[in-house]
Amino acid sequence: MQKHSDSNYSHSKAPVTESTMPDIRKIFQLFKKNWYFLLISFPLFTGLTYIYHRYTPVVYKGSVTIMLKSDEKRTVSGAEIIEGFGLSPETKSIENQTIILRSKKIVKRAIDRLDFAIDIYSNGVFKDTDMYQKSPFVITMDSSHVQLLNTPIHIEPIDESRVKISIKTENATLHTFANEKNQGASGAVTYEKIVKIGDWIDTPFCRFTIHTSSALSSQVGYYFYFRSHDWLAAAYRGKIQVSPYKEGSSIIYISSTGTNPHKINAFLDALTFVYLEQSLERKNEIAKRTIAFIETQLKQVADTLRQAQRKMIDFKRNNVFSAPTELSERLAERYFEYEKQLGLLQVSESYYTRLSKHLESEPLSDDYLLPIFSIESNAFVTSLVTELLGLHNELSLLQAQTNTHNPLLAEMNQKINLSKQNLLVALHKILKNVALEKKKIKDQMSHLAARMNDLPENERLFLDIERDYKLNDAIYTFLLQKKSETQITKASNTPDNEILDDASIVGVVSPNKSKNKQQAILLAFLLPVGIVVLKEYLNNKIRDRNDLTSLAPRTTILGYIPQYKGTGNMVIKAEPLSSTSESFRALRTKLKYLTPENGKLVLTITSTNTGEGKTFCALNLASAFAISGKKTVLVGFDLRKPRLTELFRHENEQGLSNYLIGQAQIDEIMYPGGADNFTIVPSGTIPPNPSELISGIHTQRFFTEIKEIFDVVIVDSPPIGLVADARLLLEYSDCHLFVVRANKTVKEQFKHTLQNLMDDEVPPTGIVLNDLNSKIGGYGYYSEKYYTDSKKA
Repeated sequence: MQKHSDSNYSHSKAPVTESTMPDIRKIFQLFKKNWYFLLISFPLFTGLTYIYHRYTPVVYKGSVTIMLKSDEKRTVSGAEIIEGFGLSPETKSIENQTIILRSKKIVKRAIDRLDFAIDIYSNGVFKDTDMYQKSPFVITMDSSHVQLLNTPIHIEPIDESRVKISIKTENATLHTFANEKNQGASGAVTYEKIVKIGDWIDTPFCRFTIHTSSALSSQVGYYFYFRSHDWLAAAYRGKIQVSPYKEGSSIIYISSTGTNPHKINAFLDALTFVYLEQSLERKNEIAKRTIAFIETQLKQVADTLRQAQRKMIDFKRNNVFSAPTELSERLAERYFEYEKQLGLLQVSESYYTRLSKHLESEPLSDDYLLPIFSIESNAFVTSLVTELLGLHNELSLLQAQTNTHNPLLAEMNQKINLSKQNLLVALHKILKNVALEKKKIKDQMSHLAARMNDLPENERLFLDIERDYKLNDAIYTFLLQKKSETQITKASNTPDNEILDDASIVGVVSPNKSKNKQQAILLAFLLPVGIVVLKEYLNNKIRDRNDLTSLAPRTTILGYIPQYKGTGNMVIKAEPLSSTSESFRALRTKLKYLTPENGKLVLTITSTNTGEGKTFCALNLASAFAISGKKTVLVGFDLRKPRLTELFRHENEQGLSNYLIGQAQIDEIMYPGGADNFTIVPSGTIPPNPSELISGIHTQRFFTEIKEIFDVVIVDSPPIGLVADARLLLEYSDCHLFVVRANKTVKEQFKHTLQNLMDDEVPPTGIVLNDLNSKIGGYGYYSEKYYTDSKKA
């Protein structure tokens, strides 16, 4: 018996690099095969997008434009006295304006100006609608009575004059709007009552009345909430955004979002009004305090001036004195000037001393911003005070926005301490200079006083009285002048900033229909692609020639069997002109070159697992040899699953198993195969010990006898990847084929089985790729356009 030899085994050549076109065609065919994913995906995502847009409330964005005025024209004296003689800082950075605009104080004042405390909605089929400025009724609450906060109170119209009120909550906060204080919790509340329009709904947990402003529809339900101003301020603070027109610009946009355009615009208008108003109030407050200070000083100076005037009159009445000499007038005038300078220095010294002590021992405040009327402010000190107050203002706003552990607070405190130290050093130097200047003036005054002591007594006394009168008169005139300037400036005060554009809706924030539609289309495409890619990635089956060559690069692929869509198994007989039939003829031609010199060919056909088309290929290959004139026999050596027995209906007849146990002769187990030169040997009865039978001496005798009768012996063996039966049959074969079925054979199982054969030095003569979809991979040799396939037959 001729055994399998290496001469019958041919190694495949290295794969030839192909163009990209087959890959592109494969990808196209792959998605064409899974077209239904796209068919489902696009309507699905389009529908979901429509539903999302239909059910999602539209969020609008409103904006107002403000120009921050420059501080360049501000000075520390003159007409700008109202601003604390240059000591009142105005922070203009975008960051600071953002903090100011979002501060609790500003937002709360804006909310206090609005009627947002009663929040009314209408029930809709898909979504509820905010009824601000569109409500068909007006709700008036008793602000001195407690009200349920953030609890829906439902209103169901019964007829034109009656409504049904429903309230249900497990627990809610009770709030009095008159003093804006919470009054504890309500506990569980269940309330339902039909009331007349205009009647008071009076309960322990709320008190209000309803008046209609238009006709009510019984088809529409409504509900409303009582919202505290603190709750509203907190809610709206988070919606405020401040952004510059461009880098370095003094124009800013203040924006907010919400579902009701009227409510957004109303809030932004109130916010900008309060924002501008607070700076004007600060100016006016300083003006009021300045005028009050001046009036106090005027009263004191007026009393002193009247006393000085009375002294002068009394002196002239009681003394015979006409007029001072020219010398005495010059001396008195010079002494008066020195005295006035000394007074101004004393005022300056008093202010700087007070400011220094204030910085060292008291918290920073605006109390020392009262103006210094008799001197021009020191520009350096003014700049330091301005810087310090600006930092303090930023600290106050930052404390209102964040917690005590924020590192920005520590950084800001360090800046304030450094600014304080710089200011204290500057004040100490100024006070030293003032003391030196005072000493110098006092020395001059002492010299003049000595000269004036040489004047006659009456003349000297008169000059003293006259000098005192002139000094108080000058101070009184100065105070009147400053009071007038302050009143004029107060009357002409304007806000620091200016509104360029009033609040208006600038767009829709969400849902962004255009973007959502684009994303839906993209997802509708990506999801099927992802599914197909994932499906391909997770596919562990051999699909085409590329998969096969990558797993078995050293094994020849002898044939490609196209996918057969017919119902029978004898393709060559049923459809002789089909591409499947031609593929078996091509395989037969290749196998002729592997036939031994004696002209007898024993061919074993196996596979990794069941269901891979092993019997199908064996049957049609045997038919192809028979048609070519070769006496061919198909032997069903798969004793465990006798597929040939089922196909040819020999269940009740003797077969190979009967021969192997010695109960039948070889001529008793051979049956016609349905064509000339074609014989089959069915498996026969399923034995209990298939491996033992195949390894017995009767198997060798069977092959000896069968080769004497037939030219070609094709063995339909069991799957070599499952049982050892096929391995036992290889020693009787001239060559053996390994059948792989596309989209059926598992890669790892095939690779493992093939490796075992390689290790045992019995590699397959060749591989047959069965059930290949020609539209995806082709079988490499024939075109279905040329041959008649099963559908056209």
